[in-house]
Amino acid sequence: MNDMNPIMLRLAQAYVPFQTYVNRWDPMKALMMGTIFPELYRPYDGRDRRRD
Repeated sequence: MNDMNPIMLRLAQAYVPFQTYVNRWDPMKALMMGTIFPELYRPYDGRDRRRD
């Protein structure tokens, strides 16, 4: 295995788009919501998304 070319072992390449956040919650609300950025807030509703 030491003779293998490292390029041949590439399994995946991540793509992460640049994100711009324009709003922020105050620190106390951010602690309650789990994020400081309102754009990232997704409340848990308990449904299984695989069945929708």
